[in-house]
Amino acid sequence: MIIRVTDSSHAGEARRHAALLAEDAKLGERESGSLAIAVTEMVTNLVKHAGNGTVIVEAVAHNGSSGVRLLGLDRGPGIRDVTAALRDGFSTAGTAGNGLGAIKRLCSRFDIYTSAGHGTAILAEFWPPQKKNSHPPSPLEVGVVSVPVKGEVVCGDGWGVKKTAESMLLMVVDGLGHGVLAAEAAQEAQRVFSVSRSDSPGPILQDSHDALKKTRGAAMAVASLNFEKRILSFAGIGNIGASIVTPETSRGMASHNGIVGHQLQKVQEFTFPWNANGILVMYSDGLRSGWDLKAYPGIWSKHPGLIAGILYRDFLRERDDVTVLVAKNRAEAGPHEA
Repeated sequence: MIIRVTDSSHAGEARRHAALLAEDAKLGERESGSLAIAVTEMVTNLVKHAGNGTVIVEAVAHNGSSGVRLLGLDRGPGIRDVTAALRDGFSTAGTAGNGLGAIKRLCSRFDIYTSAGHGTAILAEFWPPQKKNSHPPSPLEVGVVSVPVKGEVVCGDGWGVKKTAESMLLMVVDGLGHGVLAAEAAQEAQRVFSVSRSDSPGPILQDSHDALKKTRGAAMAVASLNFEKRILSFAGIGNIGASIVTPETSRGMASHNGIVGHQLQKVQEFTFPWNANGILVMYSDGLRSGWDLKAYPGIWSKHPGLIAGILYRDFLRERDDVTVLVAKNRAEAGPHEA
């Protein structure tokens, strides 16, 4: 759910949506209360310090647990002293100054990126109390922003992430056009991806082509990351962008022309080396392609959800649904990462 914030009254809308997701995630009374406070603080901060911005409230899952993620995005003046701003009681706006410090204190995971003159992005995650889990954590952490074009209720884009015996599979799909019919195509691709037993992008795309013949069709790309072999396999059809980015290089991955479900002349897999410091970015054509992570000093250590949010904020086309999926090797952090 995306809330475009222009005044403090938008906190109520954001809280209502967050409460529904908290109930689905079974956060519990304490965590749900903390989430509600953080939403209010995030909206209030956006209005006071940037004038306007965007709050994205979304469900997240990791290792058998469900949680809620908040993203606050603005193009304001940035924060001059982040350390000071994160202390409870600090304020540059003549207020009680409980905003950022309260959000960090209340959430399970917090991350922030700010740049003078370009704005601030804040990520806060809320998870139920930690439980013992016999499953090892995924070696990959993923962040996604997927929202419909302004004026539409449903998103014609979709995405998927799943772990197989040997690989992590990641997918982005863009149903042709937008609205309900585009969403139907994307949802069918998501279904095929979720039930596929293949570790390879090619067979998944072929199965999706067969299944999407009853829909208006879609652009779609699949990546398969094998950690033991340290390689990434990729195949795409249509206008899905994808790159592997490191602090030194950026390598784009090509998709073939066509429409999954209607026009599929060739499915070809490409293989690339996967480095420990690599970042995978996959995105629909609702995002402009001129982005460069080197323009964001220090971004490499940030949560992939924060990176996805920044790219969405700065490169949105505003005339189509948009999905940005960012994946990187899991950092050593707290018990609840998504």
